[in-house]
Amino acid sequence: MVRFFSATVVMFFIGMSMTSCDPADTYKAELTEIDSCLKRIDTLEALFDGIDFDTLQIMVDHVNSNEATIKDIYEPDTLDPRFGRYVTESKMIRKTLTNLSSKQLNYGDELNAVKHQFMDLKEDITNGILTDEQIKEYLTVEKEALKKVDLTVMGFYDTQKLEKERYYYAVPEVDSYIEKIKTSIEEK
Repeated sequence: MVRFFSATVVMFFIGMSMTSCDPADTYKAELTEIDSCLKRIDTLEALFDGIDFDTLQIMVDHVNSNEATIKDIYEPDTLDPRFGRYVTESKMIRKTLTNLSSKQLNYGDELNAVKHQFMDLKEDITNGILTDEQIKEYLTVEKEALKKVDLTVMGFYDTQKLEKERYYYAVPEVDSYIEKIKTSIEEK
């Protein structure tokens, strides 16, 4: 009976030490924080995937075409101030939405890299590979990287929304003025 009791006590302590050494339990707060960061990345990816880069490029190309046409047909003494404001507004689209293909590639790569860094960190923590100091250091570094990517992606997301609004506000007016100028030239 004493042997049974001793064996039971020993098994209990072995079981307790194995349970308390489980990295998932030990680093539960860190793993929860990583999961939260991964959810934020998923949200950013969904927003980023919703950006229609092809449409943005078409908008920029349209503005460039209008500017070229204006240079060809514009007579300085005939500029309507209202037309000038719309042209200035549409130029802002071109200036703001530069290098769209590289932004699409770079921002997508940055999101993907940060996501995989968090996934790898989570796996390393769960497998008990890292020390307390390493976990703290790596988590801090990855959260900083996420903060930068978040600012970049959200900044571009907000910018492209504003530029779309500007496009639909200003460019039809520029198109209309260009047609008026072309018509007046043809009538001469």
